[in-house]
Amino acid sequence: LCLHRHLKLMATFNNFSSAENSSSFALPTPNLDEPLSTGRETKQQTSSGSFADSNMDSSTTGTAGAAPMADPNAMDEGEVYDNEFILLVPDEFMGCVLGRGGSTIRRLQWQTHTTIRVSNADEPFYPGTSFRLVTIISSSTAAMDAAQQLVLLQIAQNYSKSFREIACVVPDDMAGRVIGKGGDRIQEIRAQCQNAELANRGEGAQGERIMTISGNVAQITKALRMVIDLVFHE
Repeated sequence: LCLHRHLKLMATFNNFSSAENSSSFALPTPNLDEPLSTGRETKQQTSSGSFADSNMDSSTTGTAGAAPMADPNAMDEGEVYDNEFILLVPDEFMGCVLGRGGSTIRRLQWQTHTTIRVSNADEPFYPGTSFRLVTIISSSTAAMDAAQQLVLLQIAQNYSKSFREIACVVPDDMAGRVIGKGGDRIQEIRAQCQNAELANRGEGAQGERIMTISGNVAQITKALRMVIDLVFHE
């Protein structure tokens, strides 16, 4: 189901890329009576290959419609755990991502079968930046890719002139996969994304690095897709 939705969303993205400046383009509108994907306890893989719990209590997020977290002790031993991919979005763009009463974020979750959480008003910004956190949670990398595309397309539709840069968070132990030896992976991403600017901004919060990506929406979404593949597929 996620792959089928991803292929449909890729067709939507390709249509947008060819008509980026057209005011007639609109994202598909789903039936919001359909159930959303639900949140649950997530686990992140450490460099040693073990998994550590991440504290994703719904009370610390600003996403409307998030379901209570399931009891981790009730999970089957062989269950596939969700991954998290964090986008850092300029605060000025967050209104169009959330939508009135959380309607847009609910639609994006429905379309991609992911859980998307936004940092709340108490601790809105990633440490040392003026970026808000948009955390995409799913066990499917295809679904995470689809979600980041729709988040960025939503921003591009509303801020086509000013939207030229986004950032993402990469765990320290995964940064080498994205940077490569002597920066060769970054150079490869730039080449495949029509010279999108990808830069290692340096240390973020403890155990994390910030990567910035600059370009148009097509370049940025493709570069983020490659980052997701490098972090979660290898």
